[in-house]
Parts: sequence; structure tokens; C-alpha cells
Amino acid sequence: MQPVLPEHKYHQFGPYLAEMPVNPDYCAKLLKLGKKLKKSHRSNLAGQIHHEYIYPIETEQWIFNDFQIYINTWIEGWKKFSNRPNFNPKYTLTQMWINRMKAKEYNPIHVHTNCDLSFVLWLEVPQRMLDEAKKNETNGANPGETCFLYGEEKWSAVTEKHFTPQVNTLMIFPADLRHQVMHFNSKVIRTSVAGNIKFV
Repeated sequence: MQPVLPEHKYHQFGPYLAEMPVNPDYCAKLLKLGKKLKKSHRSNLAGQIHHEYIYPIETEQWIFNDFQIYINTWIEGWKKFSNRPNFNPKYTLTQMWINRMKAKEYNPIHVHTNCDLSFVLWLEVPQRMLDEAKKNETNGANPGETCFLYGEEKWSAVTEKHFTPQVNTLMIFPADLRHQVMHFNSKVIRTSVAGNIKFV
């Protein structure tokens, strides 16, 4: 007879990486506007992605107004995670841009600077790209996945998290958390929105 193992507590530490659904109507508005954008943001980004365009958040105030609920959700979650109930920062959305990612394009490992939080919101996730995962013969990240990396590689630690894109799903994370996006081969477009938040 196997002995009954005692219960134990698991103490979380590391970055607070939050995943949450986003209002589909808000996502649809971002996608509609994003497909009309012309001002390239490539020179400010690490991605090897040809079509990356900046949103005019100064004139389209609904973008920030409707996004605040998700920033507040991250803050409330982090307050519990870190046991800092009095953490109530003011913040601003400094940048938001759209990524229209095509076959063979990718985002190398990088962090975001001059901000405190960053995010990615998936708007279009082609099924053909997802189907590539079924043919992936490696044990690494699948085509089109977003990967987060933290800390030194150790057998006793989880240092990577891989996420398959899901439509109208948002990830908010500390801006200095290393991350990357894997390339895919299908002739489709994977559309996401990314941006930065600064505490003021």
C-alpha cells in the first residue's frame, strides 16, 4: 500500500504573466482600423516582420479608454500575486501597433524598453498555421507560437512558456520579460496587436 503523501504549498515567484479574453467588438474595431494604417513602426521594433503599423492613440481615444479594464485586471491580479494590496499606479498607454505576420517572418527574443508593461492581443489566427503544429517533429515551440523566457535554464525550474495564439485573447506581462514569436510556413496572415504601458 502506497503511503499518503502530505499536502504542500506551492510558492509562486517570477514574472506575472496574465492571459484574458477581450471584448470581440473591441477587437473587431482594432482590426478594422489596423488594416487601414499606413505609418510604419518597423524602425522601433525587433521583429523581422514587414507590415507593422502604429495606431494613432492620440486621436483615437477609444483605444485607450476601452483597454483600461484589461490593464486594471492585470494590476489587481498582480496585487494578489505579490501581496502588495496598496499597489495602485496611474498609467498611460504609450504605444500600440499591429503586426501582420506572413510566412517565414518572426520576432526574435527581445524585451521592451522605456515602459513597465507590454502586451500582445491576437486578432487573426489562421487554421492553416495551427495545422502546422500537427506536423512539427521537434519538442520545441510550434509555428506561430508566442514564447516567454525567464531565468537560467535549470532542471528544477520552468524557464519557458509557449502559447498558441487564440483569437481575441490578450497576454499582459512585465516589459522586461524576454519573449519571441516563432515563424510559420503557410501562406496566410497571422494578425496581432502589441503595445506598451508606462506607470506615471
